[in-house]
Amino acid sequence: SSWKWFFTLVLPLLFVYISNQWSRSSLYYLVNFSDDATPFSAMNVDIGFSQSEYGLLASLGFTALFAIASLGAGAAADRFDRKLLTVVAALGWGVATFGTASSSSYPEVLGWRIIMGLACAFTTPTAYTLINDRVAKEQKSFATSLY
Repeated sequence: SSWKWFFTLVLPLLFVYISNQWSRSSLYYLVNFSDDATPFSAMNVDIGFSQSEYGLLASLGFTALFAIASLGAGAAADRFDRKLLTVVAALGWGVATFGTASSSSYPEVLGWRIIMGLACAFTTPTAYTLINDRVAKEQKSFATSLY
């Protein structure tokens, strides 16, 4: 059918991307620097890290590394099996999410955040190249816009 590409490729890639976004954004919802924050509801209180340390987790610990790693991910997507890269990346950020949740110190959270940034960087380059390779030319623009 003319929509096979959507159900067999774009929709699964969209779910992978949603998982990627949830995993990498979860940290932002787990911190609270207000006076009424409790260890049960705020990771920063439970583990004991400051606002500046949180800034490192949210910026260099993830975003800067993610941006740089995306360049390497694009090159890898041109050379290696894109489906395998997508699966390995998803497993990587899944492990990093679990590791973050299991962390008991700031260095552990930072380490897992770095791993998450590296893993999450592969999602978009592999998805766009998979779509480019597997969707007919006349539907390619629509497929990438849906993704």
